[in-house]
Formats: sequence, C-alpha cells, structure tokens
Amino acid sequence: MSPPMQQQAPRGGWLLATLGSLALLTVVSASSSGSLDTLSIDLRHRWVALTAPGVPVSGASAGSARRTTPTVGMNMFLEQEVESDKRQRSLELVRAAGVTWIRQELPWEQIEPVAKGQNTDPTFGGSTWAKFDETVDQARALGLEVMLRLDTSPRWALPSGAPDGLSPPAQLADYWDFVDQVAARYRGRVAAYQIWNEPNLSTEWGRRPPDAAAYARLLRGASERIRAADPAARVVMAAMAPTLTENADALNELVYLQQLYDAGIRGSFDVLAVQAYGLRGGPDDPRVDRSDVTFSRPLLVHQLMERNGDAELPVWATEVGWNVNPPSFAVQRFGRVTPSLQARYTVRGLERAAEQWPWMQVMYVWYWKRPDETNRDQDWFWFRVADPDFSLQPVYYALRDAAN
Repeated sequence: MSPPMQQQAPRGGWLLATLGSLALLTVVSASSSGSLDTLSIDLRHRWVALTAPGVPVSGASAGSARRTTPTVGMNMFLEQEVESDKRQRSLELVRAAGVTWIRQELPWEQIEPVAKGQNTDPTFGGSTWAKFDETVDQARALGLEVMLRLDTSPRWALPSGAPDGLSPPAQLADYWDFVDQVAARYRGRVAAYQIWNEPNLSTEWGRRPPDAAAYARLLRGASERIRAADPAARVVMAAMAPTLTENADALNELVYLQQLYDAGIRGSFDVLAVQAYGLRGGPDDPRVDRSDVTFSRPLLVHQLMERNGDAELPVWATEVGWNVNPPSFAVQRFGRVTPSLQARYTVRGLERAAEQWPWMQVMYVWYWKRPDETNRDQDWFWFRVADPDFSLQPVYYALRDAAN
C-alpha cells in the first residue's frame, strides 16, 4: 500500500464552497440516487483537487505566456465498420462535434494478411487497401486531418511462438517496408503516422518484457522511411501506457521514456505522444506521486522531455477520457464516473490543457464507437462517445456545445 498522502489546508473560500457542496449532497440524498452518485463522485474529486499536493511547475512546463487551445481529435475504429455509409456518418458526426483530427488504426495484418506484398483480401477479394483509401478520402472531404496508427504484425511476420499480432515482427525490415508503402500511398493526404502503441506493456509487445532499445530501433527505421516517402508528414512516437508498475508485465512510462532517450531516440520523431486518462480522479487532480495515475501525469512526461533537450517538441495526448462502465462491473481497472461527469470532465480536461499546458497541441478523445455490442462486457467498452447504433452519449453533446 502507498503511504498516506500529505494534504495542505484549503483556503477559507474553497472550504466554504466545499461545505456548501456537502450541504447540497444532503438535500439531494432525498431525491434521485443517480444525482447523488454524480455529486458524491464529483465532490470527492474536487476535494482531492483542492487539498492534494501536485508537481511544481516551472520553466517550459508552465509557459502561461504561450497559452494555446489544443485541437480536439477522436479515436476511430472505422476499419471495423462494414458499411461505407456508417463510416461516412461517423465522420460527419465527429466533425459536427468540433473534432478536427482523427486517429485511425491501420493494422499491418489487414494490409498484408497472407504474405509480404500480397494485398488481396483472402476472404472477400478486392484490395486490402480499399476501406482505408475510402476513409482517408472521406475524412479529407470533411476537412479532417488524419493520423494513422501503424501496428499489429501479420501472422507470417511474427517471431516463432508469438501469441498475436501485437508482437513486433521477427524482421524489423518487414515492418519498415510496410510503413514505406503506407507513407508513399498517402503522401500529401495523411498528416501524421504513429509508430506502434504502448510498447511499455507486455501485452502490446508480444507478451515479452518491454524493451525500450528494441522499440527505439523500430521507431528509428520507420521514421527514416516516412521522412523519405512523405517529408511533410509528422512522425509520432507511440504513446506509453501510464503505469506505476516496473516488472516484466509493464514498465513505468517515465522509466521507459528515459531509456528511449538513453538509446539515442531524440530526433527520430516530430511529436511525443502521451495517454491522458482521468481514471479514478477528476481533470484537476494535481497528484503525480506513486499513489495513482492521474490526469496530471503528462506534466512529468514533459519535464522529462525538458531534461533531455526536447522542451520545444509538441506533445499530443492520443487517448483522453473517463470511463462510465456499469455499477454491476465488479472489477474497475479504469475507474468509473457517471455519464454526466464524463461529459463535464472531458471538456474540463481540454480547458485545463489550454490553461496550463502550452506544449499540448492535440488531444484525442478515447473513443468514438464500436461497430457492435460484442465487447459490451469489457470495461474498456464504456469509454465510448456513441453506442454501436449511433446513440450519442452526453460527452458527445458536451464536446459539440464547447466547440460551438
């Protein structure tokens, strides 16, 4: 267990406001239990935001004179939608909510599923590129910028014994050749490419211990290919999963990132990516100690960038969000808030970045929707902005209202 946190005494005004909220909770307790749940969670998060110590912010991490508003992005899984009109509808809806960037996975295993250089769909025939070509064209027609996440090795490229496509390939050159194909195909149409996802987790690295030096080689070669094939595109480092763990299953992202810098990764990417989840706290939770992962975690990442000479490099939060899984879920890996708090917290998270993090350029909400109900029993499913049938959650309307 973590030691008790040292708390600072709140100012009188804040204390009165908090006591007022407590009185409000007492009144509401006689009414709807749903409202009480929302208020009790919010009050707890507000109390932590007011009383818990945070990380000292100075220098480039503060930068209040250069305040900017981060662009809003959305994580999409459009390759999973069978019908073209559903992909189009999704893009139109997110554009209407003020989204201007999308993060779309382009799985290598779907482009060359059978063999290297083989781009015919083994099940339906036709080109394996077709749905991705269409998605890029649809997004551009709506004025959306596209970042493609390039990962998941096909079976033929995997090392012997690798459990699934989340393993890097046996031969890195095969992945670099794939990246080269993508960058050449979408030259001038795709704005950014992200190289892999969360390699500091064993589950995203072939069930093997995280290996920063190996990822550095993967990124360096991919960056060289992209910069040669599409010089105007930006190379985005994989976002590391925020974690306090340091073992063969996962490695603290701050430790991992320093290992990347030690491996000479500086200069091999144009954007450093982070994941900015609220998890069990609110958007103003200042804590950055070992008690939990909080929304403030990107501050520590940026300070590490400063120490390694990358203070001026932009940061993108490629996943941002709060989970609203049902109370019936016994396991809460990602915390839980109510739909109304998810809506308010997401907008407030964007506001906080605008106020305090001038180096944060784009923040991608996690995530738009799944194509069906298959994963409804998984707690990560409940981050969604829309249901499979396009029913829109409160967070959608909050983003739309904030944009307008």
